Amino acid sequence: MMADGRTWTFILAAAVILMAAVTSPALADPASEQQLQALAGQGDANAQWMLGQALLTGNLGTTDEGEAVRWLQLAADQGHVLAQRDMGMLYEQGHGVTQDTLEAFFWYSLASRQDSGRAKLRRDVLAAMLTPDQREAVAARLKGWRPSR
Repeated sequence: MMADGRTWTFILAAAVILMAAVTSPALADPASEQQLQALAGQGDANAQWMLGQALLTGNLGTTDEGEAVRWLQLAADQGHVLAQRDMGMLYEQGHGVTQDTLEAFFWYSLASRQDSGRAKLRRDVLAAMLTPDQREAVAARLKGWRPSR
């Protein structure tokens, strides 16, 4: 299968961000950041996740937990497994959101459906902290959950 121009643009933007994460606290190429933001704004779940991660880690020159949560939420709502796992982490730790064990359990449970090992581990740890009624409420919510795209 041949990749289209949008795919190659995304791959290039991803490579730049990953290299920047290793070599510099800020993106070296503002054009790549703009491309990533454009793709994220068009609804690309991978770009939304990457942008959220970059905003969490400061790879765009500054951290912005609120904006990071917004992008990660959009990606997670589309079914992006890493974004779902990250939303679980954010709710578990209270970064950019109010700490909420039940919400963390929900997001970890969603990511676990897609074989995220780390999410399964955290889900199981949190499950032990919840009452049977709380676990049942999350199970009902999970049953009705569908990705936004």
